[in-house]
Amino acid sequence: MQNLLPPLSLSTAVLQSKAAYLVHHDDEQHFGEDPQGGEAVLVYSALCDAMESSLVAVEAVFVRGFSGLALIGNATEVSRNGVERARSALERLGITVPDRKIVVSLSPAELKKDGSQFDLAFALCIAQLLTKSPPAIAGHRWLFAAELSLNGNLRPVRNIASFALTAITSGLEGIVIAHDNLPEVREVLRVGKSSLREITVLSFATLGEIWHWLLSGISLPAYQDKGHSSHYRQQQQQGREALSPQGLNFDDMELSPELELAATVLAAGLHSMLLYGAPGTGKSMFANRVTSIFPLMDEATHLEALRIHSAVAENLAPSLLAGQPPLRSPHHQCSAPALMGVPEVPGEISLAHGGVLFLDEFPEFRRDLIEALREPLEIGSVRVSRAKRKVVWKAEVTLVAACNLCPCGWFGSELRHCTCPLQKILSYRRKISGPILDRLDLHINTPEQEGQKSRLFSALLSSPGPSKRMREVVLQARERSRKRNQGFGVLYNRDLAAKHLLSASGLAESVFMSWVDALFPRSSSNRGTVKALKVARSIADIAGREVLHRADIEQAVKWQAHSAAQARGEQALGLCD
Repeated sequence: MQNLLPPLSLSTAVLQSKAAYLVHHDDEQHFGEDPQGGEAVLVYSALCDAMESSLVAVEAVFVRGFSGLALIGNATEVSRNGVERARSALERLGITVPDRKIVVSLSPAELKKDGSQFDLAFALCIAQLLTKSPPAIAGHRWLFAAELSLNGNLRPVRNIASFALTAITSGLEGIVIAHDNLPEVREVLRVGKSSLREITVLSFATLGEIWHWLLSGISLPAYQDKGHSSHYRQQQQQGREALSPQGLNFDDMELSPELELAATVLAAGLHSMLLYGAPGTGKSMFANRVTSIFPLMDEATHLEALRIHSAVAENLAPSLLAGQPPLRSPHHQCSAPALMGVPEVPGEISLAHGGVLFLDEFPEFRRDLIEALREPLEIGSVRVSRAKRKVVWKAEVTLVAACNLCPCGWFGSELRHCTCPLQKILSYRRKISGPILDRLDLHINTPEQEGQKSRLFSALLSSPGPSKRMREVVLQARERSRKRNQGFGVLYNRDLAAKHLLSASGLAESVFMSWVDALFPRSSSNRGTVKALKVARSIADIAGREVLHRADIEQAVKWQAHSAAQARGEQALGLCD
């Protein structure tokens, strides 16, 4: 159990007494005097670089020269401003910086320091420099990461999940943070309980509380884990009230048998999908609900997702803290940096790590953005290269895309007439290249709803929704595939290598080879064949079978791009080969 600590409550007398902050061990020693001795004071903060983070040593020392505070160590303007925030916060405690030159250094010096997380370390480093006797708590055994207001209040910072992991791997005693960052750090330590060593996490509201704790050495009460978070995860894992991050599930949607099977196959094997259909056939509705039947993320993926989201927000969504796979749906007019990321900030594809990236109106995205998806879909990461900086963001996502069949949307519809000329339809389709189509596992045609409209509502009111049943099927299929795939060194069916497909199928070699030759058309590429066999393996897992049936492969072939186009009747029009 981690030694997590609740917000520190100090007595009113202590908080109101300047002596609690100004005097330590000796009533005659006051801050603002001209201390003797030239030894530097050291505390630690941290710096994050994409998925990697490292300790930053913050040192302060008196030197000869004109009075003032000088910050060295390749810091950005945001970090430099932290020195003045620290000075203001110290003055509110009655700690006056003397008229001497103080140099504050950040090292390693070659790394560019950005962010406001250094504020707290600046303040504590300067405060310790101004006292003769060392504090009761050794500050260099802790990592300090918080922004300071001018009044000395602590504010949350980004990348706190990475900073907590840095404190653990660096062998420090603990980490000191703002109250608002505590839920995130608590979740990081709880998720990594089996693989991470224990550290102490202290959260405070003000600089004064931290300084009093350092001076007095008061042993603070340990946080007691009441198991609420674990109980919540257990409820989610068992499928009780599981929803997508948007609070949606399939209970309010009428699913055809094929769509229900496709959803469970996608969730069980984490296969990518492209939905085709006219407006109003439920493509977006389907995609926004698909994560509701996903199991919770595994430990490694959850920690990575927390680190990624921590890079863009001080407070993370409760659904992500609970381990629910994220769902990201960027607009089709987003830019390349917004989708793929930059060295400082992850893009939408990385923010969807461990979950679903939904690209609605797929052909309306810029052609270069669509083509940029090729490598991340294959290797599960994004390499962002700039002239002076190169980083790698994790991006193991399940891509779900949706598109109409023409610019007006009504091509092939039996309810409305398409007004697009053939050349315009061809131009629209060519925005999605063959290599991209080949990298998508499931190509699903969404049917138009016919009959009386009231049938939708009567069906939803008269029968229980399918979400709970679908979740249970996915959980069982995931467990079945996990046990089998352990021998192949992967977790999910989508990651199976071609050389493992024969063993994973459970078939005799002669039967396997004959079915592949008989069932796959000549137009199917090698990549498409391998992906279809992975889908077939997931279909069998959904059905509870360890050995593939011929029908499993036949269904997987029907979900290939070429077969889906033929089912829409596009071969006769020259829209498919």
